[in-house]
Amino acid sequence: MDLTWFSISGVLIGILIFALKVSMGCGLASLTRREMLSIATGYVIISVFMGAAIELLPESMLSTALNAGMAIHLMVALLLIALGVTTAKKWNHHHHDISRKTFWILSMPCPACLAASFISCSFLAGLMDVDPWKTGALVGVLFFLSIAAFSTALGRMKTSPSSLGNAMIFLGLFYILSILLIPAYLDSQKISFLAAGAPLGEIVPSYLLIMSLMAMGFLGRRWGVSF
Repeated sequence: MDLTWFSISGVLIGILIFALKVSMGCGLASLTRREMLSIATGYVIISVFMGAAIELLPESMLSTALNAGMAIHLMVALLLIALGVTTAKKWNHHHHDISRKTFWILSMPCPACLAASFISCSFLAGLMDVDPWKTGALVGVLFFLSIAAFSTALGRMKTSPSSLGNAMIFLGLFYILSILLIPAYLDSQKISFLAAGAPLGEIVPSYLLIMSLMAMGFLGRRWGVSF
């Protein structure tokens, strides 16, 4: 298979994954079709803007944004977990549906989605001999169609607001794990094993994070959140 088309297919699969994240908020929160299409249209506009901005933004600005990506990623992860626990707890304990107030953390454009859109547009523009804004339009249309299809399918499922909360908690934990695993994988390409005399400061944070995840699971059970 041509590596160019293989790379393009990889980018498109990445877009589908982010579209699924957006759709989980729209579908599990039982938004109206008009509200869902409005959100999908917003992603079309953002993608076209991102495509048009590829040639305007300096590389230094992109590098700065990518360097700050880890902190933003962690912030989004913590918000997902906090709002997910609140959504599930309110429904499980009081049968109070707040999904329409918390779904935005999944469906609205977050820094991770914006970065994914920009990188996708930039990468596709480098692979395809088309104008950058057309690449952005292509990414936007794919977002629109995917969000519309996934949201409709999820909306037809018989779910409760706690399902949205559980999905938010799961994605939040996945975000945190990705923050750990991706740098660890990159480091493993440089060293094949951990030195026996590794500094304590490099080991303790990992154990603290593992204990934090276990504590969140315990508290989630006590609060009536089923994972």
